[in-house]
Amino acid sequence: MKGNEVAIIKKILSLLFLFVLFNGVVACSKDAVKEGIPINEGEKVSLEDAEKLFKGYSTELYTIKDASDPPTFDEIAKNMKVFLTDEQYKAEIDNRKYQIPELVSKQLNKSIEVKDVTLEEQSKNDDGTIDYFYTTKFKVYDGNSSKVYEKEGELTISITNKGLKIDREWSRGVKIDGLDGGL
Repeated sequence: MKGNEVAIIKKILSLLFLFVLFNGVVACSKDAVKEGIPINEGEKVSLEDAEKLFKGYSTELYTIKDASDPPTFDEIAKNMKVFLTDEQYKAEIDNRKYQIPELVSKQLNKSIEVKDVTLEEQSKNDDGTIDYFYTTKFKVYDGNSSKVYEKEGELTISITNKGLKIDREWSRGVKIDGLDGGL
């Protein structure tokens, strides 16, 4: 009996160890995005790192978990600074870009979730920036319905002393059912 108890305790401890290890890895990857994607000057920017940066940006910008209590313009803006160059951050503030997800969610009374982002490298520029085409998939949903939309655009990523940053983001927008405008 004692041998079985020891074996069970070892299995529990092993599972606990794996759980703690997994949570540590997930926490580290979230922190990496919150601080910007670290990269040294002269290092090659991988598509994976660029997608990680853009997915973090898109998720922070567009995710609305509770349509009755969406994050405010100021709350979204505060979280966006880590993903953008200072110039792009100021341009998005001036254009009131951080207000759009809140308004869409409130008007439709639906939540928004970023499902996926994909990047396709367009060109490497002489100034060290890289241009990409992107597609972002959003799910707009409530308890009764759900629809996925695709938004396409262009993106420029630069290497700064704080890591990878979005230097430019442009899209045609996407028409959302039930709205005159969209995201």
